[in-house]
Amino acid sequence: MRNDMDEYLETGMMGAYHPDKTFVRYDEDGVHTIFRDAGLWERDGYLVRERQMLIDQQEFFIMSVFPEQPAATPTDKMLELIDAELKKEAHR
Repeated sequence: MRNDMDEYLETGMMGAYHPDKTFVRYDEDGVHTIFRDAGLWERDGYLVRERQMLIDQQEFFIMSVFPEQPAATPTDKMLELIDAELKKEAHR
């Protein structure tokens, strides 16, 4: 089994996406994918996920901010974008 150091020596990147290092939590709000190497905090009505990556000796800090009570799901937003594109194409 490869560890993080083996991965870094081979690819020059540490912190790559590994689905096998995730787990899923179910609660009344739905399904949440949790990454073992990411932090998750609640701040002022938002969920904040933070992660650190090392790529070719450069350090990156990734922060994603999500509303605690979203107005729409990601699927809803994607469907809106698809509908808008289809409308644009229909007018051409």
